[in-house]
Amino acid sequence: MSKLVKQLVTQELTARYAQETSAVWVELTGVDGIATNALRRELRARRMRLEIVKNALLRRACAGGPLARLAEAITGPAALITGGESATAIGKLLAEWQPKLQGLKVHAALVEGEFLDQKAVQGLARMPSRRDLQARVVAILCSPGANLAALLLSGGGNIAGCLKSLVEKLEKAETPAA
Repeated sequence: MSKLVKQLVTQELTARYAQETSAVWVELTGVDGIATNALRRELRARRMRLEIVKNALLRRACAGGPLARLAEAITGPAALITGGESATAIGKLLAEWQPKLQGLKVHAALVEGEFLDQKAVQGLARMPSRRDLQARVVAILCSPGANLAALLLSGGGNIAGCLKSLVEKLEKAETPAA
């Protein structure tokens, strides 16, 4: 590859990965083309992208960027998966596809700037997505207010029930026996 072509590819990669804060590094050695195309089709349907990139060009393109830590860790044949809702969505999809693709190996990931090694990335599929975590936080924040409202309303309901039974008792006492 000529120096000019390398510069152009590096510029393209820099522009593509400048806004990415999450990516997963996989190896597809031994996976046939048909299976790879099926995986790429599934990724594209979920707005994700699988790209096989020369390691030296990736390091140069990501230097100083959000994916720099992952780019430095990459050795050997590698492919990057980016995009989608979150890195956990990528992890869940890869967990579905690993039994189908015998040569698929997940090496590492970068999730919101945090580097996950091979052991930690295995748990990526079991992690809740960002949207799920936000929903949990909102539920936790709303819980004390909901409990307080329930307590206030239940106390009023108890008092109303007591008053109603007292009124009924007094009405029965006032009615003359026939």
